[in-house]
Amino acid sequence: MERLGFFLYLSFIISWFLRLTARLPALGAIRLDLVLIIGAFLIYLFFVEKEKVKGLGNPVYRRLLLLVIVILAITPFAEWPGSVLRTGLLNFVKAVVFFFFTVWYVRTEARVRIFITVFLVCQSIRVVEPLFLHLTQGYWGAKAYMGSGGEFMNRLSGGPYDVINPNGLAFLVLTIVPFLIYLFREGVFWRLFSSAVVPLSLYALYLTGSRSGMLGLAVILLVFFLQSKRKVVALIPIVILGVFALVRIEGQFKDRYLSIISTKAAHAGTAKGRIEGVWRDIKVGMRKPLVGHGLGTSLEANVHYGGVALVSHNLYAEIFQEIGAVGLVLFLSFIFNIFRNLRDSRAGPGFMGKLRQGALVFAWMNLFFGLASYGLSSYEWYFLAALSLILFEQAQQGLNEKERAPGCSLAGWRDSHLPQVRLPKL
Repeated sequence: MERLGFFLYLSFIISWFLRLTARLPALGAIRLDLVLIIGAFLIYLFFVEKEKVKGLGNPVYRRLLLLVIVILAITPFAEWPGSVLRTGLLNFVKAVVFFFFTVWYVRTEARVRIFITVFLVCQSIRVVEPLFLHLTQGYWGAKAYMGSGGEFMNRLSGGPYDVINPNGLAFLVLTIVPFLIYLFREGVFWRLFSSAVVPLSLYALYLTGSRSGMLGLAVILLVFFLQSKRKVVALIPIVILGVFALVRIEGQFKDRYLSIISTKAAHAGTAKGRIEGVWRDIKVGMRKPLVGHGLGTSLEANVHYGGVALVSHNLYAEIFQEIGAVGLVLFLSFIFNIFRNLRDSRAGPGFMGKLRQGALVFAWMNLFFGLASYGLSSYEWYFLAALSLILFEQAQQGLNEKERAPGCSLAGWRDSHLPQVRLPKL
């Protein structure tokens, strides 16, 4: 039955990310995503041996449980409790299941490999699909106001069945690129897959016109450079990419990306508006600074008290608006412990070691991207939290085996590669 739970979780990942319920109305009619979530939860509740679930005492696990308790406790004090119950809690549940189901079901290296492969393939399809439609049918999906003269520019967004805007598509690119960079040397499949997907993804990123996406890519390249032991070698593709971008960028896209550093560009007004929006969102949050307006009510709070019909485009301001200073402190502590798990999960040069490096780069990028995007009820940090916990537990298992081995010393174990652990097959 545990294998069935793992299969249901993978099915949920495929259905959720590829929007199968939108593509196939019959699946939407039976509420497939909800059925898969309930099925996987019931299997864990009645059939999974709880003592086999690792990491229940890990600070990441405890912080998330405490955050859930706080959200439930402050819901009666929400300004719009109906919105919290109708949409806020539902979206939050769909996000946090990525943490709990991953920790409950993805417990061996074999399952980690399957899980990461399914995840990256799904996300890559979401990036390549709109790019393919753009190249073959002229699809864009979104427009951006240029901030002067009433002019608009086309921007690539998610596919027709997807729900992501251009910034969301840019974030998808920034999600898959760190993992594919490090998994490139893991085998023939990953070499071919990475070689095909990464160039297409970077081109899609360019077409999104996402300034935060380009800055996020800069963060990825910086962390990649700092992590590399051969910095001169790592610098070569970064320089090539930078020169290619400078040569190829043109037209409205050139003006938009220049607005990151230039106040004279036509898009500079919209860049300035983002900064002003953060202060406006904080002022709205100060109406209920302790417990917030309620989970999932950032849009309503901004409509009623900020004068704009927008969700806060800053993760930390969004959290402050919705669950107050108490929730914000808890969430920041949650993020801190994710980084601590990744720091302490030193692994060898195998799959798990490469996955850790990719996860660490993704975590730094996600921390930065939160300055320009909402995400309390999105999956990203909960997915990262589960990965960090699994990687930490794998490292601890390797440490325990080393401690039991005769004649082995634990001195300096953090600075050496952990032994490869043979785990049971799926």
